[in-house]
Amino acid sequence: MKLSLQKQIYVFTFSSCIFFLALAISILWSIQVVNVALERERYANKVENHANILKQFISIENIYASDFNTDSWLALDREFSELLLKTPNLTAQQQTIQHSIESQNKNVLRLFNAINKNKLLNADNKIKQHLKARLINQLEAIRADSIHLFNIVQVDINSVIKRQVTWILSVLLLSLFTLVYGAFKLVRIFRTSLQEVKSAFVKTSSGNFQKIELSNSSEEFESIASAFNDMNTELSETTVSLESMTKIVAERTEVLEKLSNTDPLTNVANRRALFERGNAEFARVQRSHNKFTIILLDCDLFKDVNDQYGHAFGDEVLKHICNICSTEIRNIDFFARYGGEEFIILLPESELAGAVKTAERIQKSLASNCPSFEGNEITVTLSLGICTVSDSHTNFEAVIKDADTAMYRAKESGRNRIEVFKSTS
Repeated sequence: MKLSLQKQIYVFTFSSCIFFLALAISILWSIQVVNVALERERYANKVENHANILKQFISIENIYASDFNTDSWLALDREFSELLLKTPNLTAQQQTIQHSIESQNKNVLRLFNAINKNKLLNADNKIKQHLKARLINQLEAIRADSIHLFNIVQVDINSVIKRQVTWILSVLLLSLFTLVYGAFKLVRIFRTSLQEVKSAFVKTSSGNFQKIELSNSSEEFESIASAFNDMNTELSETTVSLESMTKIVAERTEVLEKLSNTDPLTNVANRRALFERGNAEFARVQRSHNKFTIILLDCDLFKDVNDQYGHAFGDEVLKHICNICSTEIRNIDFFARYGGEEFIILLPESELAGAVKTAERIQKSLASNCPSFEGNEITVTLSLGICTVSDSHTNFEAVIKDADTAMYRAKESGRNRIEVFKSTS
């Protein structure tokens, strides 16, 4: 059965009160028990003292003398008898000793009365001494029994105190354990539940809709969790999470960036991406003074191809050229459409000789893989101009201009050629 947090607090408070009440009762009961034991001790002490007084009275005085104060002794004995009648609550063992003391006191009284009746005037002195000795021995026996009673009471007191202290400590420890356990449990429920609710709110605020799952069930926090989970369900159905929105924005941004940097026909980098990469490479070369070469290539007689075979086939020719060039360049090279049927290849960390070999590979590959039109292979050639960045170049556009000059020289020299720009300065 699940109890609400309020009911658990009530139960904890009620249990604490019960344990404190039990502790108070235990203490009061222990005080009562100890008082009874101390009363027994006082009684045993009084019995011993009275027995000792009676014994000393007989031992010192001559009970056979005519001036012996019989009334005084009888008064003492009556006090002793009255004391024996005021017996506190004794244990069975103590009651046995008490009965022995009472019996011996009666014998003492009878013997004393017999001696005191006629003083034994005609009796032998030995008989008198014998009777007196018997009387003293009886009193000594009473005294010994009273000492025995006192010793037993002392042992009982120690036992009672130890037992009661043990009982009180047990009840106290049980009470403290209950208090600590109850307090710890309530604090754990509060702290854990609040932390789980807080965590759920934080995740929800970031767009990650999650339900509250309580580790410790309580009616109050479950009602909060239920309301929160219902709210989250409604929000998740009508709201796009921040994470999803971020992902969508990133994907759309990537698509837009790709579209803005990609030529829609050939699907290679466009003029904008070319200048962005070219300017970055040129700036890097200015700092590091490494080699940087570009190849500008143009499809020969491309207008005739469009006129003879149609613009659709012309588009396929441009795509075919792009596939050939993309295959033959390195991973670090950059290929882009410059405009119309012109393309540029950026070759960072490349000497002029390496650029020439790349241009030769492209020409050879294109010659071996001609595009087809209606089952017939159509020969397509390229004119290529190569330019390596030098100190005379002040910007990337200047490099392109020199490469373009070399490319036009290739066309003027008969097309399908590779020309290298040579600076006249």
